[in-house]
Amino acid sequence: MASARYTLNIDPEDLKPDEPIEYTKKQKMANWWHYNWKIVAVIVVLVAIAGHYIWKSVTTVHPDEQIALVSAQPLPSELQTALEQALGGVMEDSNGDGQVLAQIRAYQVSLEQPDTSDSAAQDVGEAMTEMTNGYMQMAQSTVLTADLSSGDAYIFLLDEPEAFQNSYGVLAREDGSMPDETNPLDGVEWYNWSDCPVLASLDLGEYTTMAGEVVTGQEYMSRFVVGHRSNAGDEEGKLDASDALFDTLTAGATAR
Repeated sequence: MASARYTLNIDPEDLKPDEPIEYTKKQKMANWWHYNWKIVAVIVVLVAIAGHYIWKSVTTVHPDEQIALVSAQPLPSELQTALEQALGGVMEDSNGDGQVLAQIRAYQVSLEQPDTSDSAAQDVGEAMTEMTNGYMQMAQSTVLTADLSSGDAYIFLLDEPEAFQNSYGVLAREDGSMPDETNPLDGVEWYNWSDCPVLASLDLGEYTTMAGEVVTGQEYMSRFVVGHRSNAGDEEGKLDASDALFDTLTAGATAR
């Protein structure tokens, strides 16, 4: 029981509990928003991100075939577009999405050893250019190695086929088998671009090189060869369409 000295001057009205405050709907919403707006903001952002990826997944047209082009020289963007369009005209809709799409993955990688005999005579500008090119080559080579590991590309366009095979060893023999690691070039087949009637007949337009020379797309591609990777172990037939396309592109040509 409370002591009298604590209750002597207390008004009985002060002992009554406070009556609950009745908030309007607007006040209730304002109070709720004050304590929960951060949670709502996070949910909105997460929904937007999820929606973006869902939309991208639904609307993205996946290529029926991905072809790797490896060259020491950059591939002109206009020629890349022309190549993709022209190759799409000789392909089939292998993934069944209603569209035929070829994708060229271009890698600017020089596989031949550079001549450094005159490196001492280079000025600072040339040295900086070579350093920049070296970093770019390293980055491109790293990407190429990663993509080769994923196995997305089956067909290859190469302007240094022997150096490419010695470096990466992914090209196959005619029967789809892989050569021995100690002799990576043994029995490996590739075809000169210009010797393949289908490839040589593609309309690839004209382009201006970095040196200012106007050449046709066919002239540009004439230094390339066409090879393919091994289909050994493809028991589920995932590479059947790629193998058929390679046969189509090289029909009528003799392997080197």
